This record gives sequence, structure tokens and C-alpha cells, in this order.
Amino acid sequence: MITIHGSPVSPFVRKTLVCLMEKGIEHEVNPVSPFPPPASHLEISPLGKIPALTDGDLALPDSSAICGYIEKKHPEAPMYPSDPADFGRALWYEDWADNELPKATAALFFNRVAVRMMKREPDEAVIQNIIDKVQPGIFDYLEGEIGDKTCLVGDAFSIADISVTCQFIQMMYSGESLPSESHPNITRFVTAHMHRDSFKTLINSDPFMKLD
Repeated sequence: MITIHGSPVSPFVRKTLVCLMEKGIEHEVNPVSPFPPPASHLEISPLGKIPALTDGDLALPDSSAICGYIEKKHPEAPMYPSDPADFGRALWYEDWADNELPKATAALFFNRVAVRMMKREPDEAVIQNIIDKVQPGIFDYLEGEIGDKTCLVGDAFSIADISVTCQFIQMMYSGESLPSESHPNITRFVTAHMHRDSFKTLINSDPFMKLD
């Protein structure tokens, strides 16, 4: 059976779990923390990051690698588009959401919540800089990319939508609301996807917020 190693509170762990749930794949979660990672986790994730996957004799770190593996092994209910151009765009949005978007979203969770796990106090100046200086440009780009669409790529829910939604959930876990006034497309998009059964189940299992 597939086991995902890492706390479900992580947006990157959440990304892999949503893929598994959308595909209806049986799996287990080993809620290991990266603060700091135990020696056993370093054996399957050399950088000490979460998530990592084990499936039989296979050990695989990194959420993108894991989701790609899941897609190839279980192609039904695809999370990646089949059209080459759409596939390429989905990979771009996944990479952007994993690396650029967190500067405006998950960074708030890290600086408000995760720092306390590491016995440090939040730095309000850092938090305010993220809100005032980092968010606008990143959110403006995404607002234009979403436009009036429900899904970022083609007409089907995909890894692009999963990756983006995961990061905004992390921002909401920090106590911030979606930017409904300044970025209504983002707010509509994230609200729709976070109410999917997969996302909703995970969110309601975490201690930060509840969805009806």
C-alpha cells in the first residue's frame, strides 16, 4: 500500500493526498514532522523535507515526483491533461504554485504558526512585508491567469488547480482571508475547489478551520 510520510497540514503533503483521494486510491499517512525530521525519514527523503512516498520497495521524495508517479501507476481519473500543450501548462502552474506562490501564502503560515513549533516568536514586520510587498504582484499574475475560468487548464480539474488551492488553504490556516475585494477571481476559484470532497475532508481533519 502507498504510504505518504509527512504531516497533512503541509500544503505539499496535502497535494499528494488530494491526488490519491481524487483517484480513489487506498493509502496510509505517517504524520512525520520535518521540525526536525527523524533519522528514519532522512533515509527516504535525503533533504529531510515532506512529503515522501513509500510503495513496496520504492521510496520517493518530493510532491511533484510523487504525484507524477501516482499518475503513471494509476492513470484513471487523470490529474494531468493528455493534450501536450495543456500538459505543459499544467506542469508550469504546478511548479509556479510550489515555488513562487508560497512566498505570498504559505510564508504567512510559516511565520505565524510554524515558527512557534520551533520555539520562536512571529516577526510581525516580516508578515506585514509579505502582505504589503509580496502578495500584490503574485496575486495579480494569478488573477489574470484564472480570469473567468473554473479550472486553470482546459475544462478539467487537474494538478494545476490542486497545487494552487493547497497554497491558499495554507494562507487561510494562518488566519488570513481570501482576497475577495482585490482578487475576486482567485477567491471564486479557491472557494470552489476547496469544497471538493477531497479537499474538504482534509481541511476538516486539520485544527485550523472547518467547512460546512
